[in-house]
Amino acid sequence: MITVNNLSKIYKMGKVEVPALSDVSFDIEKGMMVGLMGKSGSGKTTLLRQLSLIDRPNSGSIIIDAKDVIDLPEGKRSILRLNTLGYVFQEYALIPELTAIENVYLPAMMSGVKSKKYKKLAKNLLETVGLGNEINHLPKELSGGQQQRVAIARAMINNPKVIFADEPTANLDSISAKTVMDTLKNLNKKTGVTIIFVSHDPDDKKYATQLIFLKDGRITEEYV
Repeated sequence: MITVNNLSKIYKMGKVEVPALSDVSFDIEKGMMVGLMGKSGSGKTTLLRQLSLIDRPNSGSIIIDAKDVIDLPEGKRSILRLNTLGYVFQEYALIPELTAIENVYLPAMMSGVKSKKYKKLAKNLLETVGLGNEINHLPKELSGGQQQRVAIARAMINNPKVIFADEPTANLDSISAKTVMDTLKNLNKKTGVTIIFVSHDPDDKKYATQLIFLKDGRITEEYV
């Protein structure tokens, strides 16, 4: 499903070059739930940004579903992000003026799906993540854990092949965090969608079927 070869990313801060990723290589099979693990500053989020086509690396290659995505023009990368990839962000990234169901079906509207279909899909997804009674609530009327589950439903609306979750429980209490991670795990098992999540919490290892440990921008054999 995903092959990464010799990926490197360097950030420039004035005249100083800061290596964030150095010669990273690995494979991810379809249907895996992958944990990118490591301490703060290890390169987890930088790696996720390259894999999810939010950023571009300085060198190396990323193959997603048999397609080399590194050199794709931005227009094609945008289409791929919309139709093939799903995103769950640490800060939820919900539009405050829209209800839960409107937030969920917005990407489907952008893809040209018919109104009747995307509204039904959004309702079903919210029921799947346990929010069937909150579909008309605004984000401010939902708890942090509920908002993140809305974000998970939104990530699923275009039937993506991969979902990227960047520290999806970082802003949540332990009970809400467990609910969110259980939701992701259940979606992975039920739909077969590949999920790649970032976490610095060693306890989250139990949710993954594949673990990639990072330290100082390089893959290491264990959580250090």
